[in-house]
Amino acid sequence: MSINLNSALWKANDLKDEKLYSALLLAEGDRRLAALLQPPVDHVKDEAELPLDEGSREHAMCPDLYRAIQSGSINRVMELLGFKEDLTCINYTSHDPKEVKVYFKDTCESKKTNKHWGHGHCLCTLEEVTAEKNTVLHIAAEQGYVELVEKIIQRDSTLLVSLNSMQETPLHLAARAGNRRMVSLIIFLAQQSGIGAYEVLTKRSIEGDTVLHEAAQHGHEDVVQVLMTVAPALSVELNNVAMSPLYLAVVRNSIGIVQILTQYSHSSALGPNQQNALHAAVLQSQEITCMLLDWNAELAKKRDASGSTPVHYAASSGDVNIMRTILDRVPLAVYIQDREGSSPLHVAGRMCNCSSISCMIDLCPDSFELCDNNGRNFLHIVARHGGKEINVNGHDLKNIISIINLVSRRPDLKKLVNERDNEGNTPLHYASMNGFSQVILHLLKVSEADTTLMNNEGKTALDHAVSLDSFFLMAGAVATLSAYGAIFSPERQDKVIKNWKDETTKWIDRVSDNLIIVSVLLATIAFSAAFNVPGSYNSDGIANLRETRQYNIFLVLDTIAMSASVSATMLLVVSKAVSKRGSWISFSLSLVFLWISLFTMELAFVIAVSVAMGNGKTATKCIISSISMSFFIWTVLAILNICSPAKLETIRRFLSSTKKQTQTSRQISIQFPKLASYVRRWNLFIFLNFFLYFATVAILWTI
Repeated sequence: MSINLNSALWKANDLKDEKLYSALLLAEGDRRLAALLQPPVDHVKDEAELPLDEGSREHAMCPDLYRAIQSGSINRVMELLGFKEDLTCINYTSHDPKEVKVYFKDTCESKKTNKHWGHGHCLCTLEEVTAEKNTVLHIAAEQGYVELVEKIIQRDSTLLVSLNSMQETPLHLAARAGNRRMVSLIIFLAQQSGIGAYEVLTKRSIEGDTVLHEAAQHGHEDVVQVLMTVAPALSVELNNVAMSPLYLAVVRNSIGIVQILTQYSHSSALGPNQQNALHAAVLQSQEITCMLLDWNAELAKKRDASGSTPVHYAASSGDVNIMRTILDRVPLAVYIQDREGSSPLHVAGRMCNCSSISCMIDLCPDSFELCDNNGRNFLHIVARHGGKEINVNGHDLKNIISIINLVSRRPDLKKLVNERDNEGNTPLHYASMNGFSQVILHLLKVSEADTTLMNNEGKTALDHAVSLDSFFLMAGAVATLSAYGAIFSPERQDKVIKNWKDETTKWIDRVSDNLIIVSVLLATIAFSAAFNVPGSYNSDGIANLRETRQYNIFLVLDTIAMSASVSATMLLVVSKAVSKRGSWISFSLSLVFLWISLFTMELAFVIAVSVAMGNGKTATKCIISSISMSFFIWTVLAILNICSPAKLETIRRFLSSTKKQTQTSRQISIQFPKLASYVRRWNLFIFLNFFLYFATVAILWTI
């Protein structure tokens, strides 16, 4: 008896699996099954020879037979198949003659059904198959009916290697269902019948899956244990998409199955696109990652089709614990670059994972020097994050700023701030291309980036900022850069092109059409409110509440709303008829008047409700006032956060720099004649909201 067979017998004994133990005893003289117990040199053969004629099973299964197999009724199945000698006693708790009579009546009905189904002999056969070409053994094995399977195989053992439309054997279905007892039984019966366990164990489905693939990808740990006991060589097999059972177990996050498969050094860890199981594990579980590294630490250095290692995957996920787990065992993996030259640091920078970057630099201090195929370090990638590839959200923006702060705190990393790539661009150039004023501000203020550096095209960061398509992004970027001393590349001033695009004018015309409707609607509402006052009128047509202070405040607010909306309407009409210069001024002023009209109308509503409630109900009035104030404050803060071109300190410095006669300020006035005006009106908007806030507090205090 071979050592491997003896070891398998011991494992079967530990599992207390009699059928599996018996199958292994019968395998002592079977060289094919013995080969599955050996660590494989080559993969097992793809297809075992079929002893059956597939065409012999092309018979539709009788509905009664199908239902009988699904229910697991041995007597019913044997009776339909005509195997009377296999009938057992009727499993009825009561032997009432009426019930027995009904049983035999059903039998007669079944014979009639079989005849109408196309079976002239009135009996079903083992050759019948379902729509998916499943035989009676496929169904019974999938459902886990052990005794029924034994009865069927006694009649036709060749069903053990029969295939359905997916080229699956009954053992495939049993493994997928997770029935360990059924899997052991089929292996035993195959070996006992002379077909051989090798034949059923090495069959592949149409997708190339072995029975071990089925058990692994469906998370059946006990079935995997049985299969690895009798045929450990199956662990090296790949399906049609190059997935190993170990890879499938990792993707499913089946810790127990991974633990079983990694007990064998020869198990394959391959996955699709040249990945290995560790590529999947770093995105799933730290525990599985540790198990795989303990099994084979070299997996951390293996590359997929794009040249990415598991460390690249870990860097993209941002899990610092997994990153540290890998680098503690294989620190050199952080220096491996993919086909684009990106190191794990570049990947972490692209995903704005500050903690991962810090972890890699702490463990491998010189890894920050790595550049990709375009000569970009990881700070270049961080600065260009967003743009046309990825949209930056608030969380990413905070992480970008955290990475810039990390670089600024470490003296050895500060040189990255002004490092140029193959095109001569610094991180500040990329930040200017994207127009994120907060990133630009931190590069200038915290990292002290050099604003005078030019790329290979002779462009500075400010030159890139003026090329932005979005006016609001351009305004913030230009204001921030010029506030901290950025300069344009030398150029004849008469060659400077004014940055007033037809798209901007079209946008103003398009928005003006909608705003005119809003302003007219506001004027109509304010006009109607003046003649539908709180408290109504007396018989002389005079307002009943004209003597109250709240009523007079309501009239003043309604008049402001009416006047502001009418003014906004007139300005919007004018902006569509005048020149480009006049349209911008009219448009911006109309927005201010519309804001005043909306705010005073809301406040007038609160006053009207207070007047209608009389002198009492102070608590209700306070609640109404609080709701109104809360919405106002929230709206203003949202607008300031979304539309602000830059921080207030940066705006102040920019407006101060525009008063100085420098080359930058002169070119900005030529190229962007409305930029300074826009920033000033933004300051006016902020002041206006502060004024309205305090006015609101004073008015609400009176009620």
